[in-house]
Amino acid sequence: MIEFQFSCPNPASQLVEIQMTFDPLPDQKTRLQLPAWRAGRYQLADYAQNIKGFKVNNHKNNPVPFKKINKNTWEIDLVQPASLTVSYSYWAGKMDAGNSWADDEQVYLNFVNCCFEILGQSDTEIQVSWNFPFLTQQVCTLMDVNGAEGKASNFQMLADSTLVAAKTLSHWTYSSESTLFHIWINGRVFFDQALFMKSFQAFSQRLIHDFGEFPEKEYHFIFQLLPYPHYHGVEHRRGTVITFGPAESLKDSQQMEELLGVSCHELYHAWNVCRIRPVELLPYRFGSETYTEAGLVLEGVTTYMGDLYLLKSGVYSLETYLRHFGKVIQREADSFGWRNYTILESSFDLWLDGYQSGIPDRKVNIYTRGAILAFCLDLMLLECGSSLSEVMKAMWKEFGKPFKGYLMEDFKNKVGQAMSSKGMLTDFFSNYVEGHEDLFPFLEQKLSLLGINLQPSFKDNFLLHQAGVRTSSTGKVLQIHLESHAYNWVMANDQIEEDILISPETLKLKINRNNRILEVELEVTNNQFFPIYDLVLTRETELFQKWRK
Repeated sequence: MIEFQFSCPNPASQLVEIQMTFDPLPDQKTRLQLPAWRAGRYQLADYAQNIKGFKVNNHKNNPVPFKKINKNTWEIDLVQPASLTVSYSYWAGKMDAGNSWADDEQVYLNFVNCCFEILGQSDTEIQVSWNFPFLTQQVCTLMDVNGAEGKASNFQMLADSTLVAAKTLSHWTYSSESTLFHIWINGRVFFDQALFMKSFQAFSQRLIHDFGEFPEKEYHFIFQLLPYPHYHGVEHRRGTVITFGPAESLKDSQQMEELLGVSCHELYHAWNVCRIRPVELLPYRFGSETYTEAGLVLEGVTTYMGDLYLLKSGVYSLETYLRHFGKVIQREADSFGWRNYTILESSFDLWLDGYQSGIPDRKVNIYTRGAILAFCLDLMLLECGSSLSEVMKAMWKEFGKPFKGYLMEDFKNKVGQAMSSKGMLTDFFSNYVEGHEDLFPFLEQKLSLLGINLQPSFKDNFLLHQAGVRTSSTGKVLQIHLESHAYNWVMANDQIEEDILISPETLKLKINRNNRILEVELEVTNNQFFPIYDLVLTRETELFQKWRK
């Protein structure tokens, strides 16, 4: 048994004191490895930078020598079998859904941030206890919890668990089939509880119906409703943590739509990612990067399905759904990364720059590009009498429920088995998943099958639509269209001081470039750049009825 004890004697310091007690394996040195990343964000986080005061003592409380052998691994010299206690402080000073925070109101821990894995003992049972006398309410997503103690069957389960201890927590519950769902809220509630619960009950029920079962007996939605702008969610097998703010903005229906959107997205992850997982991520190897090309399935399918199930369950109206899917399409339309990197390559490079904007038009966004690809696959499957929901149910039965990793080829085969034309699927993957073809003509075709038009418009913004230069509200250049004349003369981060149309064919720009004033004349052609898209339902086709059913 490995034991972790947590305390926070000085909340103002934001330091959580941690003691780890265990029996080392005999006749070998012990290596302790702190995770360098967490599930749900395939990017190095280097949590070891938040540790200080690391020390090791034996069962007689005498110091034991150790050394650090890389940035997140410590080696203990003791080779005799004797109980060891490792003590250290962890700075819990970052508030989002995947990090940790401590203050006088709460202690919130994602254990993957601050708990060591003992290499060679990863499957040992772990007991966790905490002592925060200044806090009364608490929730923990460990498998077994009894008061201020919890147990995890192994390190993978510990790393997938979260603890919130707070002065006040709102706690609501609802049931769907045989699963008890908990809603925990830290922060002020500015919305109607009954309507909120009705929405959660509806999308939970519909998801369970289509998958056939829920993976867990209990599930916890843990919300940190913050007084400042924030939006983030992280999946766990037995729950999700969602940070959102400002809390007061949830009075507004469109802000509540955003919260419902991330909530359904994270619940879909309970099947897809938490259980239906590519072989390279099963189990998670937290010590260093683990590369995968499966971003289309991991986040693309989940992004598409998260919003679709809000429509299918009646939580979103069609108008609301089209507005949200329209935002996804718009973000993809404004990027040209598909010309350079496929979604497979972009997924592989998540570790490099996947969560930053990066250099212009280098890669695709696996969430938006993936969601549009998933929509197209769904329509292709519907045309063949199946659906993406049925494919994902098959993925659940073959890979998720037995907790067996899949290959991208397995997903492709599952889709292919449900399609009447193998050539159609081969062409789709070759052109849009593995290749660099423009997806938008194909997307427009599939939308039209539902009776939905993808309508471009060019608003009253000459610099954007005729010159191909996107600026901020203050005139800072954010993006230049690759096919515009401006691409040869204007740089990102230039400050546009003045723009004057001196003839129908010529636009004169006055630019401040690092305190150098430049004057540039741009050719204005008949081309129009950066269309603004709207999704408009013109008729409800038979396929439309099957799609939203």
